[in-house]
Amino acid sequence: MTRVSSLILLTAAAIALASPALAKTTLQKGQNVCKEELAKAQPAYKSVRIDKEGAKVNGETFVFDVRVKNADDSAAKLLCTVDRESLAVTIAAPAS
Repeated sequence: MTRVSSLILLTAAAIALASPALAKTTLQKGQNVCKEELAKAQPAYKSVRIDKEGAKVNGETFVFDVRVKNADDSAAKLLCTVDRESLAVTIAAPAS
């Protein structure tokens, strides 16, 4: 009985200590946050497409390549950076 109790206690402790790593934002949530931020842009974009295969991920951020179409049908490329912990979003034009 004590071995089973100890095993349960150790498993619970491991899960509790691992939970901060599980709290990080997923790729899908990062895309959604990026789309929400782009929807707030003024003037509004006619369409927004996020390149899912081109997403760059490191321990703290997601970087998405975004193609937008303006109201006058002109197109542009943007970079959307999402912080995985705070969900802070930064939109910028890509460096040439």
